[in-house]
Amino acid sequence: SPLIKEKKVAVVQSLSGTGALRIAAEFLSIYKPGVPVYVSDPTWGNHHQIFKKAGLQTHSYRYLTKDMKLDIDGMLADLK
Repeated sequence: SPLIKEKKVAVVQSLSGTGALRIAAEFLSIYKPGVPVYVSDPTWGNHHQIFKKAGLQTHSYRYLTKDMKLDIDGMLADLK
């Protein structure tokens, strides 16, 4: 692959979803400081904190309706 030959590919491995988010948060805080992070609502309780500890601001967007269906209208409105 040309990308591998040009050394433009990197790989990171983590032990868990939380670890993966922490790695992503640190990467963003170093290479894109101040970038907003959008987190679905609902989400796991620690997701906002992971990004905030890396110095990033989080925003929520709707994901599911009360009857557990995709809230596409709410999602698109929140991400606009």
